[in-house]
Amino acid sequence: MRSPSVPGQPLTPGQLAALRLAASGYTSRQIAARLGTTESGVHLRLKEATVRLGARSRTHAVVIALRRRIIRFDDLEPATEPTPAEEGRADRAYWTTRYDA
Repeated sequence: MRSPSVPGQPLTPGQLAALRLAASGYTSRQIAARLGTTESGVHLRLKEATVRLGARSRTHAVVIALRRRIIRFDDLEPATEPTPAEEGRADRAYWTTRYDA
């Protein structure tokens, strides 16, 4: 069984990867697709990173990580348009029929 995250602990590679992608503007669903995990897994990684960094939110965790140079702007990549697999075909169909018609 895993021990809970404690403020001040170093980030795991998975937490760091999720935080880097979140800083790049990816959604949880996109991060999950990129890392080969579930959205719940992404939420858990980001929540634990938030605790370890002593942040109040996902956005605050990104700011802290950038300020402490845990992640760097050079490491970030621009988020791309989501694929139907990343955003869910039903969501894509809903928005296409509702607003593109």
